[in-house]
Order: sequence, then structure tokens, then C-alpha cells
Amino acid sequence: MKIQLIANGSTARQRKIKRWGISFLVGNDVLFDTFGDVEVFARNVKKFRIDLSHIRYIVISHDDWDHIAGLWYVIDKYKTLTVYVGSHFNKELKEKICSFGVKLVEVKGPMMIREGVYTTGELAGGSTRGVLYEQSLVIKDGKRLGVITGCAHPQLLDILRAVRDYFHQNINVVMGGFHLKDMEIDRIKQIIDGLLKFGVAHVVPLHCTGAAAVKEFKRFYVNNYSRMREGDVMKSVQSGFLTWKGSIR
Repeated sequence: MKIQLIANGSTARQRKIKRWGISFLVGNDVLFDTFGDVEVFARNVKKFRIDLSHIRYIVISHDDWDHIAGLWYVIDKYKTLTVYVGSHFNKELKEKICSFGVKLVEVKGPMMIREGVYTTGELAGGSTRGVLYEQSLVIKDGKRLGVITGCAHPQLLDILRAVRDYFHQNINVVMGGFHLKDMEIDRIKQIIDGLLKFGVAHVVPLHCTGAAAVKEFKRFYVNNYSRMREGDVMKSVQSGFLTWKGSIR
């Protein structure tokens, strides 16, 4: 099952100009998060020839601005969609989603989005604003799993622990925002060691992971580290094989 990176903001400059956030296309019918700049999101959708009419499911990791900007662009055009949000999602935003006429599902625990694609359900994590609830996406590909995180506020290892305890399968690939950008190096190394102990074979650190953490991932994972660019496609979570943008179009 292919996973394509639609948009990613990860540098200090990108955060300053609000070109920040993340968005993935899973298969051709699932959107996971919709970036923080609608113009960038819409431009990349066109650039990478993504047919939004095929989208049936949108999963929003959490309700921070940098994950929802493109949502309105999509649900304004297409109504036969189901949008999955956490039950702790902001009430006004849930009401706004419903006002577009799409179906809204409030997620609490793990559940199937469609065959091969699941949500972890809401997991609680700390932030400067107090407790923040977030869901991650799980891709079930044969006997192996891929985990896609929006920001990993509930902490990366706790997310993987929840996935392992629910699915009882090996996690081969972890990708997305890892929320390590303000973390000390020693703690980053502990987390990487934890991923290795989980048996995670391939990592794709993006968005809020931070330059220092990316450097450590690259050092520890070597050839099993990938820095996806916008438009890149991971063809399978079993192999972690990447197709670089331009080569499949």
C-alpha cells in the first residue's frame, strides 16, 4: 500500500512563515492530516496529480492549525467523505466540519478506517497547553505494520507501545512528526534505542522532529533512514522502499 507525502514543514524558517505541518495520502482514498497552509496543500495536490475525487476518508491527528488548513479545501468540494477526529477535538471545529455536509466520526479507541488502515484512537500527551489528545494512523501490510504520526504529542514510544499491544504485530516503519525538536540529545538517543528495541527497521522523521533528532536518526539507522521530500512515495511498509518524486508520473 503506497504512502505519499503531500506536504511537510520542518525547518525553523518554514515555521516562522507558517509553511508548517504535514499531510499524507494513503493508497488513493485516505488523507491523513491536511497541512497548515491551504495554498501549499492545494498547489501540491495539483503538482503531484492527486485526484481528490478518490478520497473517501480524512483522518485528522489533532486540531492544531498546522494539521487542518487543507481540510476545508477538500470538504468544500467533495461531500461523500467521512472525517475522523478525536472525541476531544475542539467543539466549534467539529461543528464547522459538520456544516459542510460530510460525515463526522468522533474517535475514542482504536478502529478500522478501511481495510488495512486503522487509527490508534486518541492517546493523551502533554504540551505547553496541558493535556493534548492525538490519534496516529496504522497501516497493516501483510504481517507488518507502518505507523504514521502527525506530531506524536503522546510520545513516540508510548504510541508504538499502544500499537503493539493492540495489533500484536511487528512495526516495520515509523514516519511523520516525532515532536523531538526541543528535546535534549541524550533523551533523543534513548528514544531511538527504544525504536530499535521495538524492532522498527525503517524511520522517516519529518515535520516537528527537529534537526538534531534527524541527525541522530540518520546516524543510527544509516541506510534505513529516509528523508522524504514532498511528492515522494513509500511503496510498501513491508520493505520501506521509496520512489522519488517524478519517477511514478
